[in-house]
Amino acid sequence: MGIAEKGNLLQVKLFRFELKSEPNVIRSGMVYGGKIYETDGAEAIGVHEAADVRPLAPVPTPGSIRIFRADLETDEFEPSFYYANPACLVGPSQVINLPEIEGDFLMRSYLGVVMVGGGYNVTPEEAESLILGLTLVNVLSSKHLEEKEKAIGRSHDLGICIGPVLTTPDELDDSMVATQNGIVYRLESHIKVNSVERARANFEEFTISPVEAVALASQTCTLRAGDLFCIGPIFDDEVSVVGHGDEYHFSMERLGVLATKLASTVATHQDEA
Repeated sequence: MGIAEKGNLLQVKLFRFELKSEPNVIRSGMVYGGKIYETDGAEAIGVHEAADVRPLAPVPTPGSIRIFRADLETDEFEPSFYYANPACLVGPSQVINLPEIEGDFLMRSYLGVVMVGGGYNVTPEEAESLILGLTLVNVLSSKHLEEKEKAIGRSHDLGICIGPVLTTPDELDDSMVATQNGIVYRLESHIKVNSVERARANFEEFTISPVEAVALASQTCTLRAGDLFCIGPIFDDEVSVVGHGDEYHFSMERLGVLATKLASTVATHQDEA
């Protein structure tokens, strides 16, 4: 799916998918009224039932992934972030392998922000115009490796699941909350592991706004269309522990449900990511 000019977008949920009857043929379109409207970039060319499609990552190859973790904030005034590996990215329909590493695995959930354009040292007002849409992100991490590392790196190189749709900010106008750090969204969310609810939260409670994150990152690096920002984690580590064979569901009202499946056995060199 090419990235269109934000000014030409309606209030939509953008979607990349493949038909179950025709795997490996990547299609794009919009979700409306429970149906998938396939487009060629300009015109509708087909309508599909949700049961007939397999969702893919709404952003296939982001140039960069920046993760803002509010739980690691210091006493400094500005939030900090670290980079994650774009090669870890998978869609909602894919299974993530668990490596043979001791200790707990964590699935942290974030609000994802995808860029429609780029810039260097942009203002908060300019940053708002550069946001294409919002999505859900689950980041798998090894707690054991985190405790060994001086800086976050290999512990977060396990898998990043994104989707299922990309919701344009215009669709969330009635959920916006103005803060001193920029606009956040009043969006209720919860997580379930193997159909059992573990926690609820609301993104309104976060101190880092999408606009603040984008403007801050642009002070040191030129942003590009397709860059992915992750803001969170939405839930505490205590409720985010996962293991082999688990199915983790992260839902946020208006943005959908992101299901992430973990392999039931330890991965080998023959297994696919």
